[in-house]
Amino acid sequence: MRGEHVFLIGFMGSGKNSVGVLLGPALSLPFIDLDELIVSAEGRSITSIFAAEGEGHFRQIEARLLDQVLDSPPAVVSLGGGTFLPLENRRSIQERGVCVWLKVSLEEALERCRSEPGRPLARDVANFSKLYERRQPVYGRCDVHIETDRKTPENICREIVLRLEEKENALD
Repeated sequence: MRGEHVFLIGFMGSGKNSVGVLLGPALSLPFIDLDELIVSAEGRSITSIFAAEGEGHFRQIEARLLDQVLDSPPAVVSLGGGTFLPLENRRSIQERGVCVWLKVSLEEALERCRSEPGRPLARDVANFSKLYERRQPVYGRCDVHIETDRKTPENICREIVLRLEEKENALD
């Protein structure tokens, strides 16, 4: 999309980063991982931020850095799973770009997250499932929905590019 950010939104294990690193070059845009930006700015892991100051403090940092990204030139931006949930964040994101929901099934998300270290939420299946169910209606407010189950990041990237081109052509 010309002059707009492309935001990748979805649950843990949906493939936001794997797709983002491919989508940036495909759209001739830089790729930004908001979680990596937070870790770099804070000089510590997200897990340690949660443990030391709690989720509220983390969300404040996240919102501040999201505002910086929104004020920067267009990029493909991978957002953390909870970034799109607060109404203020959602409004800002939707005003400044196109939101792409990488929709993953609960089963696939669990499978992907169990195989990755640093995904402690995937160890508690009941809480993981509740979190997944709570977030789905909010993610559904994205502009573009892309099913990711059993697809490679390359195939997902190609599908996003096509959908964005269709969306842009519809506006011309």
